[in-house]
Amino acid sequence: MNRKTVFFLFKFALGFGLMLYLLLYIARPREIIVVFRNVSWAMVVLAFCLHVFGFLFSARRWQLILDEKGAGFSISQLIRLLLVGSFFNLFLPTRFGGDVVRVSDTRHIDQGVTASLAVIIYERMSGIVALLVLAMLASLLKLNFLKELPLLYVSLLVSLLGIILLVLAWKKLPRGFLARFKCRHAWLRKTLDKLDKFHAIILDFLNHRTLSKKVFFWALLLQLNVVLHYYLIGQALKLSRIPLLDYFFSIPIMLFLLSFPVSINGIGVRDLFLIQLFTYYGYPAQVAIAFSLLDLAFNLLLGIGGGLIYVFRKK
Repeated sequence: MNRKTVFFLFKFALGFGLMLYLLLYIARPREIIVVFRNVSWAMVVLAFCLHVFGFLFSARRWQLILDEKGAGFSISQLIRLLLVGSFFNLFLPTRFGGDVVRVSDTRHIDQGVTASLAVIIYERMSGIVALLVLAMLASLLKLNFLKELPLLYVSLLVSLLGIILLVLAWKKLPRGFLARFKCRHAWLRKTLDKLDKFHAIILDFLNHRTLSKKVFFWALLLQLNVVLHYYLIGQALKLSRIPLLDYFFSIPIMLFLLSFPVSINGIGVRDLFLIQLFTYYGYPAQVAIAFSLLDLAFNLLLGIGGGLIYVFRKK
């Protein structure tokens, strides 16, 4: 058994083990069923429909960056690729697992896989920055959180500053720096050349201010849509004690945590975070689990749709 398989099994066991524990011992299945009996299914459908806008915003942002590399993908093509990515997200670590497939699907652009990977990384980083900016702005209007959840404020600030420093360091590193190193081994020379090319592509994106502004605009629009989506799930579950503003603070934090490869598709981690969050507002664990299960159900539906696209396109 190789190392990748061991890590996959560990993440699978950790995520599903944690979720089963929360379901069976903390929330109780019968109590979760009671929560679902009172759900507003009209709101559930409305929340799911916002995924349409989410895919449109994501595809447009991706298209803008790909066009810089001379790609000619249409919005409809990119939406299909995003759906296929959502299928692979179901069983790959983090919500970004399907990005590996997206890199493969766009590897034929100028400069190949290296450019395709750089496009995805740049796109995802714009989304993370938009998430953190939204969370920071919302937190300034919720200063009472500072006393009760100071660690969240610190983590947000450190994360945002970390990304800013990373961008500054990336821009300070001279173009062609890695290519100057002399190597005796061919594999190391090849690796350094690819890294140097990757650095140059990202650097071009960062220095293209017009592109950066457009990408950030669509990233911000996408994250606003995501927050509204989760707000509607809350409304479906009649979570009246959680105002809309608080979703702009809490949901970005949840999504940022889910970006770490701790479990498969964030299973277990999402549930634990929501239980801790909802406790702050006086809601029991079964409500948090019901919220999480609705989100998981949406991901499953989108994943099934993406899986069908993937299977039939191979034929």
